[in-house]
Amino acid sequence: MRYAIGDVHGRPFWKNYLDDDFSAFYLVGDYFDTHGRGADFKKQYGNFNEICAAARKDRRLKLCLGNHDYHYLQGVRNQRYSGFQETRAPQIGRVLEDNLDLLNVVYVTEDRYLISHAGVTAWFLASIGGKKPEDINAAFRKDRNILNFNGFDPYGDDITQSPIWVRPGALREDPLPGYHQIAGHTPVRAITEVDLNGGLNKLILIDTPGPGLVYRF
Repeated sequence: MRYAIGDVHGRPFWKNYLDDDFSAFYLVGDYFDTHGRGADFKKQYGNFNEICAAARKDRRLKLCLGNHDYHYLQGVRNQRYSGFQETRAPQIGRVLEDNLDLLNVVYVTEDRYLISHAGVTAWFLASIGGKKPEDINAAFRKDRNILNFNGFDPYGDDITQSPIWVRPGALREDPLPGYHQIAGHTPVRAITEVDLNGGLNKLILIDTPGPGLVYRF
């Protein structure tokens, strides 16, 4: 059994599942910036350090990069999203850089589940010259700015958006064939499944409110 859990935003609910019998546990990012979810900077910072310490101890924990983490990274150009913590940015940036080896943009399982913060469109993968979703990780290590916000829709519902920004409408319009996708980023009242590829695949949205619900697959 594998677990995936939605956007963290400083909250410690991920700890509730650590004693369960899982083979992998995916956290889909947004460790910082709360949007009223009740975690001040001290809690966000401490919680992220605890997540990283747990992931170094137990490699079953798999950490995705979210847009509310990305905009603090060194070398990222002109990216300041809502909730950006200007006075804390240097400190957040340092702890992210120190632990960036733990974070990937995407993960792919043997049975073709694709886990990322927001999802992957076919357009985006082709735009970086990728042949498979895992190529996005290598492209990001080479040029961080491939994940910058782009497109014409201010909400991010555009097939040109990256795996930290794209929205469900664009994913339905231009999905990668052959993959079930698990994503956070877009808040939903409960874990929600959306058809992709004419119903052959699913998009599972897991950014739920409250203490967080785990998706088991």
